[in-house]
Amino acid sequence: MTDLHATFQMKALSSFFAAQGASDLQVAYTDLADWVQQPAPVVTDWQAVEFSFNRLFVGPKAPIAPLFASVYLEAEPQLMGPSTMRVREIYALAGLRSPLKNQLPEDHISYELDCLRQFTVALNQIPSADEMKAMRDYLLFNHLQRWLPTFIKRVRRAENGHEAILFVVDCLAVWLEREVANGRLPQATH
Repeated sequence: MTDLHATFQMKALSSFFAAQGASDLQVAYTDLADWVQQPAPVVTDWQAVEFSFNRLFVGPKAPIAPLFASVYLEAEPQLMGPSTMRVREIYALAGLRSPLKNQLPEDHISYELDCLRQFTVALNQIPSADEMKAMRDYLLFNHLQRWLPTFIKRVRRAENGHEAILFVVDCLAVWLEREVANGRLPQATH
């Protein structure tokens, strides 16, 4: 997979997890399907996908697989914990800022994937940017690699998960495995 493929895949994954409804989910899903090398399940009812998305990730009941890293990384699952603040610092060092600061925690999966995508794009243009490379590697190896596998397992184990969401999560898992395998650092140890 080329960096171009990985970049567009990250954008589609980020957009999917940031979706605000059935039409957003459909657009992101279609974009993702264009960039992966496996056939995507055909979806005829995007309202069913939205229902499953909300049940898994949003609520109104407690989400099965929250979209925030701090839930997986903190000793006590919580939002806006120390791991969120570390991610906020990385964004600030990179000159990035959440458009929803103090409304949606910065450790939301869509923000993290988008930040990593922006680092990847920048490093393709300026490969010698050592500080940016270090921030990208930290975000990938010391952060995303630590919590995304648990998130992915929760989604896969959930009852009645929609096949479109399972497809997206499988794409996320393959993307993460590739990024780590092709990464600029050896496998992180925890």
